[in-house]
Amino acid sequence: MEEIKMKKLVSLLLAVAMLLSLAACGSTSTATAKSTTAATAGSDSPVIAEDGDVTKADKDYRIGVFFKDSTSMFWRYVGEGCEAKAKELGVEFVEYSPSNYTDAAGQINMLEDAIASGIDAIAIAAIDSTAVVDTLVKAEDSGIPVIVFNTLIPDFEATGKQRTFIGLDNAAASEEVMERILKEHDYKANVVILEGTPATLQNNERCGTAKAVCDKYEGVKIIASQPTNANREQAMSVMENILQSTTDIDVVFAINDSVGLGAQQAIEAAGVTGIDIVGIDGTPDSVTSIMAGRAYKYSMDQGPFECGSAVIQAAVDAIEGRELEPVIRVGGTCVGADNAQAHMDKYYPDYQG
Repeated sequence: MEEIKMKKLVSLLLAVAMLLSLAACGSTSTATAKSTTAATAGSDSPVIAEDGDVTKADKDYRIGVFFKDSTSMFWRYVGEGCEAKAKELGVEFVEYSPSNYTDAAGQINMLEDAIASGIDAIAIAAIDSTAVVDTLVKAEDSGIPVIVFNTLIPDFEATGKQRTFIGLDNAAASEEVMERILKEHDYKANVVILEGTPATLQNNERCGTAKAVCDKYEGVKIIASQPTNANREQAMSVMENILQSTTDIDVVFAINDSVGLGAQQAIEAAGVTGIDIVGIDGTPDSVTSIMAGRAYKYSMDQGPFECGSAVIQAAVDAIEGRELEPVIRVGGTCVGADNAQAHMDKYYPDYQG
């Protein structure tokens, strides 16, 4: 009897051991699959099926896109471009936006949070092109590809880790709009420069170039150059203050459309005429102002939809190990009265104002 009981006990123990072994194997397999998927999403070597197609699981990428603020119309249009391309490719677009253009520390904190969350790729328009470098290097070293757009980050590019830059040639754009408007004034003009955030690279590229163009001509004088933090309300206030000092102004160069439109509000409220505004973005509010014959005369299109789409595509390409072109240009059309309607018809046909 004792022998039978012992045999039953041994059989039971063997059965339990076998079940535990199977459970352990299943648990290890699941953990490995999750780990592989996560590693794939953050590296240059995804798991690819025998037919060469990336499996659906491998396409569950989360792409973090870092804008400079959460309110400016330009970034809203970039976001729409991101959303459309993300939907097309079946990936997730996660937007990270500080409240304003000056919150460089906030943007870096968001980057750190995204890296810690296991984001699969990062695309960034840097507020501070110097302070952000170490965090971007950390991301790349962690296997998270980084796409730079809108604003160059020279020190990151110098590390050799930058995959691509997507955006407008800011210096060339600023030069073109300034040359166009100064030519219309026979190179004799009093100019106001409305800057963005002082000391930032984009501010230097755009406003520094505008100043350099003005300095070429003896009859052109810069009578004011003031920061607006790339904000419409601040730009309006700054322009109001300038107009209280003098209305002898011929041209206003605005770092972006939000600033240009703020300046336009101040000029019109003051009842001043004869001031021409030029800026960069090519968004519908500025273009409709151009069409209406208001103070806004030229805006250089940055192609926000195109930019957003290119950012998501580049991020997916980087995740999947494809080599990117060092520079991907978007926008670049100077919009004036002669082509404003065509621009609206092509890019903003449903715009309601």
